[in-house]
Amino acid sequence: MRWPNLIRLVGMPVLAASAVLALSGCGGHLGNFDAPESGGSKLGALLGFKNNDAPAAEGTQVRHIFCPEIVVLEGTAASQVHAGTPPTSANLRYQFGLTDAARECSLEGDQLTIKIGVAGKVLLGPAGTGGTYNVPVRMAIVRVHGNEPLVSKLYHAAVTVGVAAAEADFTIVSEPLHVPFTQDHTEDDYNIKVGIDDAAGADKAANADKAAGKHAKP
Repeated sequence: MRWPNLIRLVGMPVLAASAVLALSGCGGHLGNFDAPESGGSKLGALLGFKNNDAPAAEGTQVRHIFCPEIVVLEGTAASQVHAGTPPTSANLRYQFGLTDAARECSLEGDQLTIKIGVAGKVLLGPAGTGGTYNVPVRMAIVRVHGNEPLVSKLYHAAVTVGVAAAEADFTIVSEPLHVPFTQDHTEDDYNIKVGIDDAAGADKAANADKAAGKHAKP
């Protein structure tokens, strides 16, 4: 799955939040992205994300901001690289997969501020070898009406899988991202879209080749 630009990104269908990653030898479940972070997201708690209650003036009711939903685009929850053709489970070198996501929202003046976190895994296949892998993950905030992209950021995680290991975990947290605030139910205005960006990760195969060469026996 390639993302040459965000316009194509937002036109793709999305997976349900309960989609299961087809990780070879390891089941990964995408979290319930519809639940508010104050409900107890494990990743949100791990990242130290706060609930979405905006500060209120003394003596007034706390204002709750409903965060946009997170969706993962079809074909971008996981990415595989094989050592030969046709691709089979036997010649799988490695796979990147997203396993969870969380977000934190706050109100700053007339701006909605969103911080996004994703968790994932690098899994080696039968043809894989230990090394450092570059995982490209794109995070975008898209206007619901018209699919207008307002923010699109590409992040990378450098994940090292030990020589004797088969997998390694990673997390990526965005900087605060800003979009115009219009109402407390921001899920009616925006979607948060995340996924592995294969087009931006074109160098991952080269990195893996270097890793393979580094650990290859003479």
